[in-house]
Amino acid sequence: MSTHNHPRRIVLRSLFATGCALCLPRLSLAQSGKMAKAQAQYQDQPKGDQKCGNCMHFIPPDSCMVVEGNISSDAWCRLWVKKPAEAPIGKM
Repeated sequence: MSTHNHPRRIVLRSLFATGCALCLPRLSLAQSGKMAKAQAQYQDQPKGDQKCGNCMHFIPPDSCMVVEGNISSDAWCRLWVKKPAEAPIGKM
């Protein structure tokens, strides 16, 4: 084997390892289905009128579809999405 292939091989292995390292957090999220509070920038205080209690991801009394752990209805995270207004019953 010639010696000139070694630097190229080292570069390719490094690129492959870097790519794998960047993909691992996304794969772990895809497997668990939920994001860690730190990744979601979860905070115990609401952001104005934006709070978990009126977010479409919130599951009463203290859970979330996208963030793991116990979730306060008065908290907030960057994944907040306003809960759609419910249609009145019997009105179509």
